[in-house]
Amino acid sequence: MSGSAEESAKRELGSHFGQPVNDHPDVMAECLSILRIYHLTPADLFFKYEAFLMSRPSGLRAKLATVTLDTLRELRAEIQREQQAKAVAGMAASTSTSVSPAGQSARSAAGVRKGKGNMGDIGGFLEGLSTPTRPPKPRASTSHNHPSTQAASPANSTFTPSSITPHRPSPAGPAASSYRPGPSKLSSGALLETPIGRASNGLSAPSSPTSPAGSPTGLSPQLTQPFDLRPQPHSLVETLNPHVPVMREGVPPGSKPRVVLSSTADPKNWNYRYMFEKISQRSEALDESIDDYAENIKDAYGITELGDPHFVSEENIYTVGRILSPPTDTSKATASSLILESSRLLGAGKRIALRFASPNELKVRGGAPGVKGFGLFPGCLACVKGRNGGGGTFVVEEVLLPAPSALAQSSSSELLEFQHGDKLSGHPISLMTAAGPFTLEDDLNYAPLSALVDVVCQERPDVLLLLGPFVDSQHPLIVSGAVTQAPNEIFRNQVSRRLQRVLEVSPGTVVILIPSVRDIVSKHMAFPQSMLDKDMLGLPKRVKVLPNPCTFSINEVIVALSNVDVLFHLRREELYQRAEEAEPDVNMHGAEVKDAMAGLVRHVLGQRSFYPIFPPPEASAPEVNLDVTHYPLLKMIGPAPDILILPSKLKHFSKIVDSTLVINPAYLARAHTAGTFAKVYLHPTAKSELENGQSDNTGLDDFLEHQVWDRARSEVWRI
Repeated sequence: MSGSAEESAKRELGSHFGQPVNDHPDVMAECLSILRIYHLTPADLFFKYEAFLMSRPSGLRAKLATVTLDTLRELRAEIQREQQAKAVAGMAASTSTSVSPAGQSARSAAGVRKGKGNMGDIGGFLEGLSTPTRPPKPRASTSHNHPSTQAASPANSTFTPSSITPHRPSPAGPAASSYRPGPSKLSSGALLETPIGRASNGLSAPSSPTSPAGSPTGLSPQLTQPFDLRPQPHSLVETLNPHVPVMREGVPPGSKPRVVLSSTADPKNWNYRYMFEKISQRSEALDESIDDYAENIKDAYGITELGDPHFVSEENIYTVGRILSPPTDTSKATASSLILESSRLLGAGKRIALRFASPNELKVRGGAPGVKGFGLFPGCLACVKGRNGGGGTFVVEEVLLPAPSALAQSSSSELLEFQHGDKLSGHPISLMTAAGPFTLEDDLNYAPLSALVDVVCQERPDVLLLLGPFVDSQHPLIVSGAVTQAPNEIFRNQVSRRLQRVLEVSPGTVVILIPSVRDIVSKHMAFPQSMLDKDMLGLPKRVKVLPNPCTFSINEVIVALSNVDVLFHLRREELYQRAEEAEPDVNMHGAEVKDAMAGLVRHVLGQRSFYPIFPPPEASAPEVNLDVTHYPLLKMIGPAPDILILPSKLKHFSKIVDSTLVINPAYLARAHTAGTFAKVYLHPTAKSELENGQSDNTGLDDFLEHQVWDRARSEVWRI
């Protein structure tokens, strides 16, 4: 297509399709590519697009109404199937007119060839990704040439390479030339030497005009710095409780573990069959969570009775329910669209609209001092005070926030044995934690994990806690299929081998692995998620595997963690409502405290759930795969954890929230750069203080709070 013809085609495409094509060069490039390959005019392409829309169901039609790159690719596949059908029909017609040597018609043979040609893509399920069958050679004496049919034939057209190669979007964004499967100025002899390119990591990768190896992004190497040349390797980023000293010496070489790991998790509870949910079981699990929350609220505030928000009354009542919001076109719900769903015990499971009083009249009770407001999100359990004066609306005048869970306590003799016994002898406990991905998106060499293992072998911590994904299902090389090893082999070679080195250098280090829903090596892909299979992955026997989420103890210290990015999901779904404090702290002198991350953490602690959002955000649902019928496995039962680990794509932090040390180590590896991990040094309580709590003549020891938030030093390090 010449330059003038291309400009004319662009103008016609813009007049037919409008802004979606004019404003997006990649969409315009895809349209021009379809015109060149299938010999169409802009008007023909527009008519085919309208027919393509009308042939789809109404629900799908609404999604395809906007001309996007994905929509045009589906349209391309539709046109390709039509051209293939025409090509096969043309071959059948051409063969049927030929005469066999015996003077008989070859119509039956043509029918056989037609059926064989269609076997490559039965019903179009392969979206044009099958290998086209080669048409029979025409006989020189009787064959009839059809130039238009030959041009559209799958065996002779130029669209075959781009149709049989899956496309992976470039990290640098779509470029117009990325969608031109025909020859272009970027084509060179070096690209045409072999049909298989070699990626930087030595794995085979398809090389075609739309594949990673043959695209313009693949031709020009990305300007990313090699991991070995990363700036400031192993440097301290931030510190919490800097007054607590650093532990200079780790576990002595050759010694046994100095800590005791205990957990009440029963593997049978997590090894459930997912995708077998029943509506009745889902409703019972959701209903039970409301009733449990109601009992906690009644105990915390001394409320004797909760009312039904659907009953019309002139007096204010307290009621408990789940906050829901109807689907909207915006990313967040609004305060005027919230609904309160009661349990079957409190309100027969009915729903009623909520309306909040003005910020000057609306009160909040039980919140952190100085926080003048509260956050709500879909699935949030809430206790509200107000009345239903008629009209099907419950007017809220006061919101009661959940009280923090009781702090963990242990007997003084038990603390004395753990902290000053023969194993620790008064030395601090060191913990190191990191969350995946553990390799950059450029390769599968696991350079960040190798750097972390070097740090672990040098410092020899008591506990090494690693959270997946270990083999990420969303890694570009895995998504594009440019790998030559099975996922289990990648794990064995890159992860298990390095963990074996850790145990050889520091046998006293306890290694714990937690899976991720994105882990392709996990047999369980729902949340809550079962632990990894040690035998299948070749993990050393001394490595511990735990489910996701889980709560376990390191000596007396209670550690809780969840490997789903609940903080990011809460941040995106939370609706903040301003209100006045019902009981303001006089020491604050009316000052307002703003800490968004602490508010998100309080949602997790206050709701007593590792994932309190329901339903999960539509955009993030594949990252959660929430199994509602197993909600009890997501509950934070018992006292508040001493340490809560919530890895997130949000910025790393270490905070003390309601006397709980909360750590977000972020990710060890970002897309093309190094990430962060966390170190925790937990010092013992003074021996004299523990001895004073021991029994004298009564035979009963004093129970003391662990106070981990005061004697722990948390550091976030760049790998």
